[in-house]
Amino acid sequence: MKKVVVDTSVFIRLFTVDDESKFTKAKELVEQAIRGEVEIFVPFIVTAEIVWVLEKIYRVSKEEISEIVESLINTPGMNVELSGVVRSALGLYREKNIKFADAVISSWTLHNGADELITFDETDFKKVDNLRVRIL
Repeated sequence: MKKVVVDTSVFIRLFTVDDESKFTKAKELVEQAIRGEVEIFVPFIVTAEIVWVLEKIYRVSKEEISEIVESLINTPGMNVELSGVVRSALGLYREKNIKFADAVISSWTLHNGADELITFDETDFKKVDNLRVRIL
């Protein structure tokens, strides 16, 4: 099976349908993955960019962004890097109303059993349950 890495721009066209021609091509690629003809690898940075672009450029709600990224993770033939951390981060992002980057850092810290998170900025981190934060 062919393995490919897909850039953020393809997913943005798929999720926003702001260019019909590019949307059609992106949709066909995902359908190929679902049929098992291709395996799509989604690097973590692509997931982070999807969240940022949808939130900052397209003004999509955190709830809808979470649903979109969850659907990406759940799509057959889609291999989303750090999917467990991303899932956990989406919950924090939505439920604790924190920045996605801080949600990812928090989730990564908890998933990897770190003793504490050291930061200069506790604003979002102090909202996360069971996360030990030390201000440097």
